[in-house]
Amino acid sequence: MPTLADVERLCTALPSVSEGTTFRNRAWFVGKAVFCWVRPFTQADLRRFGDARVPQGEIVGLRTEDLAERDAILGEGVPGLFTIEHLARHPGYLVELDVVDPARWVRSDLARALGRGDRSLLVTQRGEGSGGVGFVTGVLGAARGDGLVVGRCPGVVDDAWYAGLGSAQRRLGILALTNLSQTPAVLDVTLWSPEGPVDAVGGEGLVVEAGSTRTVRLSDLAAGEDVLGVHVARRRGAVAVAALDTSTGSAQGSELVSPMASPSRRVVLAGLVGRGTRTLSVLNPGETTARARVEVLGPDGTFAPEGLDEVRVRPGSVTRVSLPASVGDGPAALRVVSDEPVVASASVASDGDLSVLEDVGAWTGGALVPVGGAVGEPDLLLTAPGDAGRTVVVEGRGPDLARRDRAEVSVPAGSTVRVDLGRVLDLDGVSSVLVRSDGGVVGTAHYTAGGRQASLALQPAPVDVLTPRVRPAP
Repeated sequence: MPTLADVERLCTALPSVSEGTTFRNRAWFVGKAVFCWVRPFTQADLRRFGDARVPQGEIVGLRTEDLAERDAILGEGVPGLFTIEHLARHPGYLVELDVVDPARWVRSDLARALGRGDRSLLVTQRGEGSGGVGFVTGVLGAARGDGLVVGRCPGVVDDAWYAGLGSAQRRLGILALTNLSQTPAVLDVTLWSPEGPVDAVGGEGLVVEAGSTRTVRLSDLAAGEDVLGVHVARRRGAVAVAALDTSTGSAQGSELVSPMASPSRRVVLAGLVGRGTRTLSVLNPGETTARARVEVLGPDGTFAPEGLDEVRVRPGSVTRVSLPASVGDGPAALRVVSDEPVVASASVASDGDLSVLEDVGAWTGGALVPVGGAVGEPDLLLTAPGDAGRTVVVEGRGPDLARRDRAEVSVPAGSTVRVDLGRVLDLDGVSSVLVRSDGGVVGTAHYTAGGRQASLALQPAPVDVLTPRVRPAP
């Protein structure tokens, strides 16, 4: 069972946390905001229990964002989590340390306590379990596209590639660069437009101080570009890179975009679904014109859509083309086959929001997908781009990460399947889905909520990961 020593160790390991007291009991603060405290019962509390069982041992309080989040957490029925009459209007709950399972996912209002500054968290997990890492979810404000975002907290990378971000007034890409090392980090940001390489003012030798995050608007490097190719290269330091793609024009929305793989002659973009404004962006950072063709891997197999038999990209430039109706409504993946290494992404603007298809490659092992709460239950869009069909295992996991249900999904060769998780799994009490693959499958989780949409590329859940806390701009 966890002890107060465990609570102290977890709290004081976080950045900018200090220990103090509240009502003469131990408490942990960030600035003046308390997020965890020891809460013994008063005589009045004990009288209010009446004939009910009185929790024993050490009791700790955890603050939540609001009463709705508190009620959602207590509604999960996790043993050892409770509240009392005196705290009925308080955004927080109590933990009975003698009862609670330390393997449970216990949430608190830590993000609120840490504030919106440039602080980061170091998250490390070791073992052969789910290897789960953090996710960020939410709906951004109108100034950032009013879109739903669901993304993984990114890990450290040497290179991060993007195709399709912008630096215009109504289509803006924002980079969040987090240095997780103890010394200053140095990075270079290189940009390409449809006209060729862009002189990114201040993009070379960007310094990110130790343990801090630097936010870079692409418009600060090169303003007025509707579409850009972006390469972030690390010179030194342990740096995590996150990108936010926002649109406030006629096709508005927001999306957190994962760093994509290095330029390749074969790129697979999973997760195409629905109609709307659909575009494909291709970056050619090389010195020779790239000639690419596009294939669609749909429910009935692979085909070449009319109008995409050759996409030319001049050397050192990025191009954006509209996806014709011949691509279909999906579910599908796009395969870009080029004679020169390229980076590609696709975007779908529909239902008042934006989703982005990324090239993150196939995964082996388990990929974790959050479900429930504000984001609801996503559909999985799974593609087997090779010559052999694949079988994927999906497992519903509870707040304690214990498996609640299991199903197998067959993905025929060269095709895409859409998996309604609510149909193949009993999601009662499930807070995450683990998607297991032996390789050869690419996929996304596609979320829809409140008329908005978001895509989360499936990537292997790491066993040991260094990652920052990422919060999208308000």
